[in-house]
Amino acid sequence: MYQDRKGMMQGINMYCPACQFAAALAMNEANTFSLGKPAVASATAVASALATNTTVGVSQYLTTPWVADSPFGRPLVYTPSGSVTATIDVFGEDYLGQPMTERAAWSAVATAVQGKKCFYRVLGWRTQVSGGGVTLNIGTGSAGLGLPFKGSIEWAKEGNPPVLINPSTLFTAWVAPDVTDPATNLSGDPRGLYVPTAALDGLKEFIIGLRADNSLNANNNGGLHGIRQAAT
Repeated sequence: MYQDRKGMMQGINMYCPACQFAAALAMNEANTFSLGKPAVASATAVASALATNTTVGVSQYLTTPWVADSPFGRPLVYTPSGSVTATIDVFGEDYLGQPMTERAAWSAVATAVQGKKCFYRVLGWRTQVSGGGVTLNIGTGSAGLGLPFKGSIEWAKEGNPPVLINPSTLFTAWVAPDVTDPATNLSGDPRGLYVPTAALDGLKEFIIGLRADNSLNANNNGGLHGIRQAAT
């Protein structure tokens, strides 16, 4: 089983535009990847009580960058402390080191916003529409786990130790890559998601068989790493 994260140099953008081949892959067959043993979802795993009334458009940084506990990242959950009208951009990097940004917005509501992009590292946030005195928690959810390459999932194992899940559940356990080009801060993950059927608890391991897809769109964008992330 290829341990892809161990081959990535931190601080360097390893995204390959229109990537066609990778040492981790045998094309045209399922390749085995571990998505790790991610911890239970936590509404404050990344940060708590962040100000939503900072200077509009000016980057604010976490004291300590957050790093995902799944090797290819996981989506975030954005929860305001009360009813608010605000727009916040959260920025960081995916597992390849690509700069990425995701936008969360509220209109006189206090509901949590479920993110769709898989962050490996979160660096900070920017206020786009001030939320006044309302603060923001950023955490992790159970919406999925990031994938190393664009493709489809042919089988999956879950548990401690991992056991094969019923193939029929793969229809709901896989979120296809978002091929929006160019990507935006509202589009989904360019490589897709695996949605665990078992609860995340830091003990269960999630292993998948991924058949990679190196196809390109009409603009020759895409490939194994998917569409380039939206940086702003």
